[in-house]
Formats: sequence, C-alpha cells, structure tokens
Amino acid sequence: MHDQNPSSLRLSRRVFVAAGASTIAIPRLANAQAVNRILVPFPPGGPADYMGRLLAEKMKDQMGGRTLIVDNRPGAGTRLATEVLKNAPADGNTVLLAPVDPMFIAPLIYSNLRYDPATDFKALTDVAGVQFGLVVNASSPIKNLNDFIQAAKAKPKEHAIAISSLGTLLHFLATEFTTQARIDSTLAPYRGGAAMVTELQGNQIAAGMDATTTFIEHHRAGKLRVIAVAGEKRADVLPDVPTFAEQGFPNLVASSRYLMYVRAGTAPEAAAMWTQALRKALAMPDVREKLARAGYDLMAGSSAEEVSKYANGLAARWTPVIKASGFKGD
Repeated sequence: MHDQNPSSLRLSRRVFVAAGASTIAIPRLANAQAVNRILVPFPPGGPADYMGRLLAEKMKDQMGGRTLIVDNRPGAGTRLATEVLKNAPADGNTVLLAPVDPMFIAPLIYSNLRYDPATDFKALTDVAGVQFGLVVNASSPIKNLNDFIQAAKAKPKEHAIAISSLGTLLHFLATEFTTQARIDSTLAPYRGGAAMVTELQGNQIAAGMDATTTFIEHHRAGKLRVIAVAGEKRADVLPDVPTFAEQGFPNLVASSRYLMYVRAGTAPEAAAMWTQALRKALAMPDVREKLARAGYDLMAGSSAEEVSKYANGLAARWTPVIKASGFKGD
C-alpha cells in the first residue's frame, strides 16, 4: 500500500458456515491448465504476501505442477480482494487468503457491502494465527504500556497511534485500548503497515499498532520496540514482550487468523484439492519454521464447526465494542 497523510479518526461480522474438505486425488478438471490464483488483500512485500508466496511455491507441486500465482489486491480494508473473489468464476481456479476482517468484522460495520459472506463464499480451513502489538521507535524513552499512557496523558497530541487500516479488528482493538487507558491519543490510519513502519522509524509518529508480523524484523534489528502484545499469552517470537493483560489490561485480549476461501458453488473436488495442498504445505517443517519466524502462530487446520465457533466468539467479543465506538463505515 502507499502512504497517505494520517488523519484523526476513531473507530471500532457475521457468521457463515465454513466447509471442511476431505483428502482426495487431484481432479482432472477441464481448467487444469489455467492459471490458479491466491488473492492476497495486501501489497507485495508485506508479511501476508510473504505467507502467500511461500504457500504458493509449496502448494503447486501438490496440485500437479499447476501454475500458481499470488495476486495482490490491496484496498478497502481487505474488502477489495474479497469482491474480486466474488466476481471470479466458481471454477476452482481462484482462492482468497485473508484475515477475519472482510468476512467477520466488515458485516458489522458496512451496510453496503458488495458481497455476502454467508452465501458468496466457502471457507476451506484456517491457515495461521497472528497477534497484534503496540510498538514505538527503539530510541523512544517509552519502555512499556505505563510509560506510553503517562506520556500520552501529558502530551496527547504528540502521542497519536498509527494503525494500518480502518474498520478492522485492529482498529477496534486500538479504540478499546485508548478508551480503557483513558487517553486522548488519536488514531492515525495509514494505507498499510509499510507506510506506518517508515514513519515510526523516522520518529514522525509516536506509536503504532498492527499485527506483530509487521514489526518483528524491525524489532529484531533494534529499529522498533514492541512494548505489548494482545494475545492470551506472550508471542513465541517475542518472549520478552509482556501482554496487555500482564500490564494491567486483562480485557485487551485479541488475535486474528488467516483463512482460505473459495467461491460458493465451487465443485467439492476442486475445493478439496486446495485444502489438501494447503494442509500438506503447512505440515512441511521448513514452511512451519518460516511462518513461525515471521511471527505467525501455527494452526492445525479447522473444521467447519470450529470456524463457526470462532466466528461466533468474534461476534460476541466485538459487537459491543463496535457499537460503543459509534464508528460508521458507510
């Protein structure tokens, strides 16, 4: 994504049935020689793009050597790529690799969505989990949440919090943090994590909140400092960074996950082909090592019932927060 000038803005789903898939032989489909696409709703070069390309490289051999590419479609808080999948033929050639936002969060906010998560798509399985973190420049005197809160109370205009997109789970987590911390820090939306990281490293903004996958390499390099993560426990790749709960905010627990989707109406054998290839790729030791090092939480692969349970939990957790925020996405 590209930089845009941050503006002061505060922010804040729908359950649909996912479908599991069985292991089958690769089907002999008429479109077997077509280009197969993994839609990624983020720009090239970021952590989601990295995951998509890693999986594409490993999955193509599981799919009979088919041509398999990553098609980056950033925009509209991940909704653009979702619309691309809706408008693609249900021929099994295109899948979407996306976080929870377009399917589970956006329906709670936008009344004019150009897709229906309940009827337009079928979830194959989850792919990887991801935590969120609050980060500052490594040269900042801020070492923990209390330091940031005290600084923000003293000089709120100088302690805005950058976020990478609006109308997303991340956005409402940031809103909830400022509310619970009783600080007047504005939320500064950027068009993607890369633009945010650039300005954090240049000390042009005091703090940022995003998936830890956005920050992990910069944290390791000593350029940025993650001061809190929002998971139920500390991130495996950031064992020295305490959670929000450990720092006095027991209700600030949130994480996301990536799932893979096909168009509704896709032939079961085509959907199963993708699921089989994905699960085989995710079981490869080198894939697991690379995803874990990039900051992703490894997942075993969900059933339809597990995805539905997860979606119900998101609705119960975030609907009150979204309503209280007063944010309207339309």
